[in-house]
Amino acid sequence: YRGPKERDDVLLPFLSAGLDAGQTCFAAVNDPDPARLRGYAEQEVPGKLILRTSDEPIFDPDSFNVESIIAFWEKTVTDELAEDGVDFVRLSAEATWWLTQVPAIDDLMRYEGRLKDFASRHPQAILCLYDIEALGSGVVFAAMKLHPRIWLSGLVLDNPFYELTP
Repeated sequence: YRGPKERDDVLLPFLSAGLDAGQTCFAAVNDPDPARLRGYAEQEVPGKLILRTSDEPIFDPDSFNVESIIAFWEKTVTDELAEDGVDFVRLSAEATWWLTQVPAIDDLMRYEGRLKDFASRHPQAILCLYDIEALGSGVVFAAMKLHPRIWLSGLVLDNPFYELTP
């Protein structure tokens, strides 16, 4: 996507489907005040939205550790699935939100590679968001290789560039 409007055009349907189904949705965006998302979070829906902004980082580059980030997601998802009536969780985070919390792009890619192991452990969907304007096409293409499915022009597709790693 390109910019906050396109991000929200991608993210809102993903969140809406989960919230309307009574699921917990976690969205982390690199925006101090994502007005459209906050407005949506204030609506009466059966599900729950946990929203983190660029003013609310979870980690810092000096203490970056992939296992700590995976442990954070593990706790977040496990806690939400333990809530009465929650049987599925949706996670989403902008790569640019993570960039303030990881030392370098290579660390972000290492984290993304480990995330797919975590993804298979719980009933969940994960939407990784990449702003091509902020990150550049090289980073976005490298990240694409780590994701089995991609969203392209409004369609979810099996990713022909996906590289299986041991």
